[in-house]
Amino acid sequence: MDTKLAREIPALYGIRAVAVFLVILYHFGFANVNGALGVEIFFTLSGFLITWLLLKESDTTGTISLRNFYLRRTLRIFPAMYAYLLFGLAIHLVRGHSVPWADVAASALYLQNYHGGIFHTPDSYLTHTWSLAIEEQFYLLWPLIICRLRNNLPRLTMVLAAVIAGAWILRVTLHFGLGVYQGYIYHAFETRMDQLAIGCLLAVLLKRKVLGTFWFFVTSRIYMPAIAILVIAASSMLHGSLDYRYAIGYTLEPLFTAILLVQLIVLSDTMPWKFFDGALMTFLGRISYSLYLYQQLTLYTARRLTAEYPVAIQLAFAIMVTVVFATISYYFIEQRFRSKVIVSK
Repeated sequence: MDTKLAREIPALYGIRAVAVFLVILYHFGFANVNGALGVEIFFTLSGFLITWLLLKESDTTGTISLRNFYLRRTLRIFPAMYAYLLFGLAIHLVRGHSVPWADVAASALYLQNYHGGIFHTPDSYLTHTWSLAIEEQFYLLWPLIICRLRNNLPRLTMVLAAVIAGAWILRVTLHFGLGVYQGYIYHAFETRMDQLAIGCLLAVLLKRKVLGTFWFFVTSRIYMPAIAILVIAASSMLHGSLDYRYAIGYTLEPLFTAILLVQLIVLSDTMPWKFFDGALMTFLGRISYSLYLYQQLTLYTARRLTAEYPVAIQLAFAIMVTVVFATISYYFIEQRFRSKVIVSK
């Protein structure tokens, strides 16, 4: 485990690819695919990766540079997002469509989660940026906490456990006790932050090298990841019940996603799990951010253009168009701005 985590983390891109394609398939029109699960996976992955990298920086340099962290996040997230926002805006203006100006403003300020959750706004080409808003709000807060507690990982563990428990209590109270609109519970940072915190907790536990017996058990057999996948899939199929979703599903699925992540890291050199670390999955995982951005525009247009063809052809064309746009975004925007990051010594 330590050796594999010392380099680029195996299977990470593959899991990202799976997550974004859950979203793509759902938005394409496969209602039985739980696209929301893909977002949950992204949240847990983000929490894990950001925490692991910050702790690694602390070990390497003896400190954590908040300046460099926010610079990296800004150049990683903002350019592609604003390019997509302006691209969609240009399409609306050229075609004479009504511009969702409130969504434009909320997305530009990374407040789309509260805008959509409070005002019950109709879908637009920016609706999906609610999840990016949650991640950005997480990026603003979490580094400050980890900087303060990076030398006291047991206490950091307790803080994360409290955050996870607190988010669950809040979610259950809002749903069962106060009857709050489910759209708010779905979109708000404070009702979803536990899914990020579970990823953070995973990184802290692995850094502390605790629960060794448990990690050995869940990675001791080649079929163990299949069990985690089945649990996650079965749980996600019960999301039609809001009672289950908010009381159980939104906690259970991130926990098993965290377990699955460890399993795929450990078993990344074995069949069939090396598939997650293969060239295709790695490529799709690398461009997953841009895939997530552009699928909101490309899927509908691609399906409309191929409406007279079988669904399989519609899907293949839609995926191809989305991958093309995402690849352009990745290489000409994401990579170009990422290369400008200068880490101060």
